[in-house]
This record gives sequence, structure tokens and C-alpha cells, in this order.
Amino acid sequence: MQHVKYESDSVRHPLAILAVTISLLIPVLLSFDPITPVLFFLLGLLNLRMAGTINWERYFKTLAILSLVGVGLFLLNVLFPAEGVDGVSRGIAVFLRSTCLISLSVGYIFLVDPYDLIRTLMIDLKLPPRMGFAFFAGWNAIPLLKRDLGIIQKAHAVRFAGRKRSLQEQLKTAVVLLAGAVRHGERVTLSMAARGIECAQNRTFIKQILWTKTDTLYTVLGCAIALTAGIARVLSGTFIFELG
Repeated sequence: MQHVKYESDSVRHPLAILAVTISLLIPVLLSFDPITPVLFFLLGLLNLRMAGTINWERYFKTLAILSLVGVGLFLLNVLFPAEGVDGVSRGIAVFLRSTCLISLSVGYIFLVDPYDLIRTLMIDLKLPPRMGFAFFAGWNAIPLLKRDLGIIQKAHAVRFAGRKRSLQEQLKTAVVLLAGAVRHGERVTLSMAARGIECAQNRTFIKQILWTKTDTLYTVLGCAIALTAGIARVLSGTFIFELG
């Protein structure tokens, strides 16, 4: 089957964006000072601008919501500091670090369609079809679970007539939703087996995102900037190495 180039929302190849994003994540994961996450947060924004087009308003709203995790970690360090540790300075470092990691991860999610990523993993990195199509099926199950949850909530609204449900009743909702997920999984497994996906070794793809010379330039330049910035932070003498 002849390959057809598939145009995605991102300007660059999904694997190129993944490589640059990982190169930006690593220095932040290894650092525990307030300067490094701020620097790589700005580099992450520059990467988003160069790699594709995203809805900036939605991006920052999502980041603001998820950064509440960092706020919680900050308050935890301030209110319950470890013995001999400045809770405020450590809390600030934890907040900035977590927010930067979230911003880089969310940016990649906003740039790259999950289907494009899985497809390129199967084509370029030879991800086994059994795993690739399992990821496809799992992602496609999310709308089904949302639909099931909506049906359950409407049924409970009729049954309980607006009465506040107890914790035990809320747990029953989770059990019913989990049972539905198991049924969806069984149907997907049977469907994949019937189509012989487990034995598909030399599959062809109609849609394919081609790696270009610009992707190579983008990857090399992005990784080089991240590496240079990380080395500069270490040589500055203010870089604090910590994985915790």
C-alpha cells in the first residue's frame, strides 16, 4: 500500500517534539533550585511556539488548574517542614519544579495528537501492532466511559431525587463504571483477535507523518539548546542536584 503524508496540527514530527521535550524535562528533573525550572519553562514556551500551533488560552488555563498540585506541595513544605530545612525556600523550589514539569508535559499533549504519536511509534520505532492498536483502543474507550458515566449519573439523579449520596453509594458508581470498562475491554480484545492484529507483522499505513530535514534541524537545535542551558546552569554554581 502506498503511504500518504498525513498533515497534523503540529508543524514538526511527533517524535521530534518528543525528543526535544524530553531534553527539556531532564535538567528540571535533576535540579532543585528555583532558577532552573523558570529557565526551562521559558524554553518550553519557545518550543511550543516553534513546534506548532496551540490554543494558548486553553493551555494556560489547564496549566493554572494543574499547578494547584504545586501549590499543595508548597503549603505542605511551609506548614510541615522537615527538621533543619527552610520550608519556604524548599516549598518555592518544589512549586516551580512541579509547575515546569507540568507545563512541558501539557505542552506536548497540546501539540501532538495521541493517534499521531502511536502511529509514528508503530511506523518509525517498530512498536508491535498488538501494543499499538491496544493503545488506540484504550484511547477510543475514553468517550465510551464518559458516556457511561453520564448515563449512571442521570439514573442516580432519578433514583435519589436530588438527595446527597453517601460515600458507599458513590463507590457503587465507580464499581459500575469499572464493570463497564471491563466489558468494553473484552469486546475490543475479541474484535482485535478477529481481525488478526496480533499476527500482523508487515502492516502498511494509509496515513504517515514523514520525517523531514527540518525535523532533523529542529531536533538537533532543540536538544543542543537544552543541553547548553543545562551545562550553563551547572557551571553557574547555583545549580542544586536532587532527584527527590
